[in-house]
Order: sequence, then C-alpha cells, then structure tokens
Amino acid sequence: MNGTKTAKLGLCMTLVCLVAFGTFILKNQVQALEKELSRINTDIQNDIKSIHVLKAEWSHLNSPSRLRKLAEKHISLNPVKAEQIINYSALPFEYENFDSNRRMIAQKNIGNFAEKNKNLKILVNVQ
Repeated sequence: MNGTKTAKLGLCMTLVCLVAFGTFILKNQVQALEKELSRINTDIQNDIKSIHVLKAEWSHLNSPSRLRKLAEKHISLNPVKAEQIINYSALPFEYENFDSNRRMIAQKNIGNFAEKNKNLKILVNVQ
C-alpha cells in the first residue's frame, strides 16, 4: 500500500508541476499577444492620424481657389467663348464615309459657323 500511495503522490506532484508549467507558458503567451495587440492598436491610431493629416493636405492642395491661382500663374488659358462651342452633330467624322449626305450637312453647318467667326474658319477646313 505504501508503494501505491507514493506512486499516487508522485503522479499528483507531476501533474501539479505540469499544470503549473503549462499555466506559466500560457501566461507568457497571453502577455506576448497583449503586447502585440497594444502595438497594433497604436499603429492603427497613428495611421488614422496620418490619414487625417493627408486628407487635410489633399483638401488644401485641391481647393478650387488655389488651383485657379496656379492655373492663372502657370497656364495661359483664356476663357471659352460662345463662338468656340459647336454642336456635336455638326462635327465631321472620318469614319462616316458611308453616309456622305450627313457628312455634307455637317460640313455645311460648320461652314455656316465659320462664316460668322473668322477664328473658327481658320480652324476648320470646309470645302
């Protein structure tokens, strides 16, 4: 009987040591995961702050008044005049060879516009 009590006691002690060792390892793994979670949350917060800063910079860079000033400074464009705008159907398309009647009508329409505006006549070759 003495031998079985000793064996039981030894088995219980071994089991207690294994559970304690397992708990210790589990605790260390949980602490490592908590540190990683904390680092990831900090990275997320930093990224959110960076996104806010980038959005503010983007809003500033794309403000219409700033873009207008830059365009006036670096690009010498004049405002579009009403005479420069023609109807889409009046444009002669090269791929419309099969419909010569429509092409002639489009050229006639452009010719009428060109007669009214000398600058447009320079841009358009009408037969």
